[in-house]
Amino acid sequence: MMTLGTIFVSAHAATLQVTIENLAYSPAATTAKIGDTVEWINKDIVAHTATARNGDWDINIDAKESARLSLKKTGAIEYYCRFHPNMKGKITITP
Repeated sequence: MMTLGTIFVSAHAATLQVTIENLAYSPAATTAKIGDTVEWINKDIVAHTATARNGDWDINIDAKESARLSLKKTGAIEYYCRFHPNMKGKITITP
């Protein structure tokens, strides 16, 4: 791990996959590190979003498509689908 000011950057960032299928995120909760990428893979035939409740991101994910987000700060972030608010997920991001 190298230090850049007060930001820690992992030497080996990972890509975490969250599948969207049958109107659900799987896994619904995951842990990641700053610098990791989350890839949402939408296997449903309708569009979804991954919308952070704290306003950090709002990602559209078309049907049968995927979208990525690089994680830039720590915290436990809950997210949901704006089109299907019963869909909920959580990412806990550590240094």
